[in-house]
Amino acid sequence: MKSPLIYLTAVKLKNQLKEAVKHPAKLIYVIVIAAALVLSTIGGQVNSEHLELRPLQELTSIMVLFYTMMFLMTFINGVNGGAGNYPMFTLSDVSMLFPSPIRPNKVLFYALFRQLGLSLLLGFFLLFQYNWLHGVYGVEYSHLLLIVLGYGLSLFLGQVCAMAAYTRASGNDNARRLVKYCVYGITLVFVAALLFRCIPGLVASAGDSPEELFTMGGFSGALDAGVEFLSAVGVFFPVSGWAAGLIGGVFIGDYLLAGISVLLILAAFAVAILLVVKNKNNYYEDVLQSAEVAQSAITAKKEGQPAEVMPKNVRVGKTGIGKGNGSSALFYKHLLENRRSGLLIFSKMSIIFMLIIIGCAVLYGVIFADEEGNTAAFVAVFTMSTYMQIFSESLGRFNWELSKPYIYMIPESPFKKLLWATAETLMADCVEAAVIFVPVSLILGLGPVEMVLCILARISFSLLFTSGNILVERIFGTVRSKGLLLFFYIISLMLLSLPGVGLGIALLSLELLPGAVGMLLGVVAANVPVALLIMFFCRNLLQYAELNGK
Repeated sequence: MKSPLIYLTAVKLKNQLKEAVKHPAKLIYVIVIAAALVLSTIGGQVNSEHLELRPLQELTSIMVLFYTMMFLMTFINGVNGGAGNYPMFTLSDVSMLFPSPIRPNKVLFYALFRQLGLSLLLGFFLLFQYNWLHGVYGVEYSHLLLIVLGYGLSLFLGQVCAMAAYTRASGNDNARRLVKYCVYGITLVFVAALLFRCIPGLVASAGDSPEELFTMGGFSGALDAGVEFLSAVGVFFPVSGWAAGLIGGVFIGDYLLAGISVLLILAAFAVAILLVVKNKNNYYEDVLQSAEVAQSAITAKKEGQPAEVMPKNVRVGKTGIGKGNGSSALFYKHLLENRRSGLLIFSKMSIIFMLIIIGCAVLYGVIFADEEGNTAAFVAVFTMSTYMQIFSESLGRFNWELSKPYIYMIPESPFKKLLWATAETLMADCVEAAVIFVPVSLILGLGPVEMVLCILARISFSLLFTSGNILVERIFGTVRSKGLLLFFYIISLMLLSLPGVGLGIALLSLELLPGAVGMLLGVVAANVPVALLIMFFCRNLLQYAELNGK
């Protein structure tokens, strides 16, 4: 007789395929993604001869950092019971699987493999990195598939280790807290050792003058020291480092490292499975709360209302907004919410994005150090930061306000309410632009004029993407599918960006102005009028709740 869990998994997959066939919009989305993947592959082949290939040890170091970050996020989320965007158990599992005559360990493994499938889908974006990986490191598509495999292996082992820790610490908050503190301690020791190895290289790169750091390739000494540490010691970081060592060992032909990594991975997997199988605690009651929270989030999404995750323990300090009158209270309310949920006016996701962009500026500064100018490195960093900005803008407070009735009940003009509702996002974007591009400009050796234009160009894209968000809510506000709404959002922003991108590329190609000055001026000159026109034409968005399907 076929296992009921296997049957349940097969039926779910079959139903998902049927749903995809029955909905043409989903098929169009798949076709667009496939076309973008093909274009990325072709672009990588065309641009593969422009740069001298970098050593593969750098790629191994990048995998160590990336795999470790994903492993730690997966592990901590699993120890907390999977209470995140993709919980380990859903309310249907609680209703159907928990009362069934199936062993709890089997149910736990079923949840594990389902979680692994969802995590691997998130790794699909790695296939779009073929363009620059092929041009910089000479990576072929088979190597890229190995990188995706290492990513999946890190997530899988993160889930298994989290499951072992979760079942052992089930019902004991102190034990669960101790596990997390141990993981944080190991990570801090690893980061401290990495910084200790990089500081001498940073001092050597500075030489007699600290100003030499802020030139193209000025961080090469620290980067070389970091690569040496990560490729030699970082590959032995528990679990995620072993996965990077396995893939990196195959890349560079170090099969001894690959073999040791395989043995360590198998040992960790065996120990984790043994801890789960020999566990006597019943974890069912511990996941009920996370399942209920997840079901509430799913219900809110189906109704078109985002559900913000609230902390488990809330410390009450100062209450009330205290400032603002009428629609201006929305601005101060958003500032207060950001301060409580993040750091000052920045959300946690924005901070992660800023660190990634600055880190990539250091990497591109070394990669393009042999070029005559710094334009190529800057264009690469600015393009990547703009791409990431598309997703950060979609997480603003404006969309949260549209899901509630209060903004429509304020007795003021719709345009005034619209401006105040988006003011916090634009202010945070202005500060974020300065925080990002001041260090990026120093790292890449840009002049003060280019630095100011970088900040203005970033702000212009913030204004454009905010207006694009308003446009999508005005036209596609009645769409309930969040996947389709995100698809329309990305397509709309790409179309709105075409005038600025086209004018910027044209001025950059004509070389009328030095460096990237022409490109930045073209971007600002095109983005600002387009954004202001869209906001003016959509000024009555908040006049009636029915205009955007609320």
